[in-house]
Amino acid sequence: MKFYAPPDALRAARALSRLSQQELSKNIQVSRQSISAAENDASAPFPTVSKMRGFYEDRGLQFVGVIDIDTGAINAAGVCWRLPERFPPPQAEASKYHTEPHGTAFVAARSLLGASRADVASNSNIGLKDLAALEAGSTYSGDEYQRLRAYYIEAGIEFMGAGDVRTGLYYGVGVRRASSNPTAD
Repeated sequence: MKFYAPPDALRAARALSRLSQQELSKNIQVSRQSISAAENDASAPFPTVSKMRGFYEDRGLQFVGVIDIDTGAINAAGVCWRLPERFPPPQAEASKYHTEPHGTAFVAARSLLGASRADVASNSNIGLKDLAALEAGSTYSGDEYQRLRAYYIEAGIEFMGAGDVRTGLYYGVGVRRASSNPTAD
């Protein structure tokens, strides 16, 4: 059975689900304080983490990462919407999967980093208003989009997802930490 998920992946999952801590609290019957602890501390109560992970997986999210068997350390942790078994999915099955109008989940990337909107705006040289628009998905092109994407890549975030040219929609959208080579000495 799978129960654990690292705090940064739990934050990103909530961002992809577009839920506040209070909304998640109501959905899983766990206090908002317990959710905050699970999203910020790897030693948070196991039952809370388990409930959160189960809730997200029931919604169609999938936690990803590589575990070092010797140390138990998780490398390349993240979360994404589940991809269809066949891609692109047959039209009759497409509605079973979550889609996005673009493949760059900026708010989930910021959540994975645990950064404030003000910090990202300052470090990426993008105004708060423009950053909010990019995170809301109301703009997908332009210099700010490219700068923000480059900022996250430089910060070690990989964007996940696959586009369907028939529909212009993306499946499997998510984020993860860039993997380092676990076998390198």
